[in-house]
Amino acid sequence: GMEVSLSEMIYARSLLKGDAVDQARLRRANNEKLMGIQFATNNVEEGNGAIALAANVGADFCDLNCGCPIFEATRRGLG
Repeated sequence: GMEVSLSEMIYARSLLKGDAVDQARLRRANNEKLMGIQFATNNVEEGNGAIALAANVGADFCDLNCGCPIFEATRRGLG
């Protein structure tokens, strides 16, 4: 079975603004042994806020996405 899971990329700013889709990406299934949350941000304060939310829902670790080449990320100055 799966040992580690990682969320889809979450835009920290959208999460902090209450985006329902990004909030849903924080959910952890009962059978996830080790769960990480992946964030995209270019702002330290937003990153810290998003990481705090991830910690509150029980994430085991957070990953900062620094290399996403998709237009949706790069147009925001991310990736």
